[in-house]
Amino acid sequence: MKKEEMWQAIIHCDTTYDDKFYYGVKTTGIYCRPSCKSRVPNIENVCFFVTQKEAEEAGFRPCKRCRPDAFPYDPIAKQTKEIIDQHFHDPTQLNLNLKNMGVTRKHAGEVFKKQYDITVSDYIRQTRMAHARQLLQKGLSILDVSLETGYQNISSFYDHFHRETGMSPARYRQIFAKDISRAQMETPIGKLQLMASKDAILCIERSSVSMDSMIHADTSGELIETCCKELKEYFDKKRTSFDLPLILEGTDFQKQVWQQLQTIPYGQTRTYGEIATQIGRGRASRAVGMANHNNPILILVPCHRVIGADGSLTGYAAGLEAKKFLLTLEKMIK
Repeated sequence: MKKEEMWQAIIHCDTTYDDKFYYGVKTTGIYCRPSCKSRVPNIENVCFFVTQKEAEEAGFRPCKRCRPDAFPYDPIAKQTKEIIDQHFHDPTQLNLNLKNMGVTRKHAGEVFKKQYDITVSDYIRQTRMAHARQLLQKGLSILDVSLETGYQNISSFYDHFHRETGMSPARYRQIFAKDISRAQMETPIGKLQLMASKDAILCIERSSVSMDSMIHADTSGELIETCCKELKEYFDKKRTSFDLPLILEGTDFQKQVWQQLQTIPYGQTRTYGEIATQIGRGRASRAVGMANHNNPILILVPCHRVIGADGSLTGYAAGLEAKKFLLTLEKMIK
């Protein structure tokens, strides 16, 4: 079996590969089944084994979550796991099947916890999160992913996903989706990281060492190339507006703020209070400031044009020096 095939089985938590191979994670010293619902490790930290004995002789200990050393399974625990694996995306059917197992939910939960060292509710959540990562890697919308993983409340999905991965669903998709084009660009305000789908720009942000290490390939496409060209023209004082499609993903309030930012003319500024009033939320200037700071597309969505009520330059995701530079640049063109 090729390494790439085994790696894909791990990424997709594919149960059909269980008992065909095992993988160890060097950073934890633990070995797992391919179907393990733990967070996917970095591939450079993974080694593969044909048998449990090989993994243990290499110094790895069995994972307490997927229990590669536990066989045979307790039939109640095994049935509970199979029901969750099959119906995690359908809460109604999931609860109905668990109810019809013939044992109390409490007893099934106790047996499951003893067998897998994880509660039923945590296993359901982790199973949903593993599936969500797969769907996001395919480029599906956040709403579709939320619904297809069994979440009826998108806020709960956002919360669980962020706790599981340390980032928002939109951020995860930008980094890992296969159809996302990415490029880096040197500019007068530092290196920028650009990301786009085939249809729209998704993100322009200040590049960071941690983010650079997560993005494995530069698959720049035509839209990214156009964006780089227009940004260069902007910094060369040859462009005052942009002709690029954008997708801004956030809360309804954030989207309102970001859309209003795009109405600020080149060379002009607005205060946070003015933006709040313009979107009909006159008392929400602080919330506007937070949305402004979380703007995912720098420059094209000109959050740098928003200043304090006293004219001061307040926070900017790329730094105050960058904000000062951009405002000075725009005033130099009449």
